[in-house]
Amino acid sequence: MKKLLDKFQNWIETINAFFLVLLSLTLFTRVLARYVFSESIPETEIFQKLSIAWLVFLGAAVAVKGNEHLQIDIFSDFLHPTLVKIKNILVYILTLAAICILVVVGWKALEAGLGRTELVQVRFLSSPPSLAYYFSAVLVGAVLMLIFHLINIKQFFNSRKGQ
Repeated sequence: MKKLLDKFQNWIETINAFFLVLLSLTLFTRVLARYVFSESIPETEIFQKLSIAWLVFLGAAVAVKGNEHLQIDIFSDFLHPTLVKIKNILVYILTLAAICILVVVGWKALEAGLGRTELVQVRFLSSPPSLAYYFSAVLVGAVLMLIFHLINIKQFFNSRKGQ
């Protein structure tokens, strides 16, 4: 199971690397075109928004997998081990609730995006792209966060210490 999860994480990180390169290239191209050639390439904005959306939510999923997401642990050093375990359980429950809300919001956003199109006209496409390409990042990222968080909860309760 660990091998499969590590391969899956590598796959997600590869996709993130692709979007990071795409974002860098489109930003460089946009700046170069605007300030050197006095031209504007509006299509680059679409790729930039797409890259940022997917980078944020896939990156958040990887952070949840590694249990590296934002946590407040300042009190853990001063609490009794039993209280630390209770605090950890509470944090897992609250994080799970937040991720579940994000899944619902992602689903609603995807539904809303299916009926809407990008305002920027893309010269090489016959019709404007759907906004679902952007909004699907929320749903996919949230589902991945949910899967990884449930795995972390299972590992937490299977460990003896729970810390």
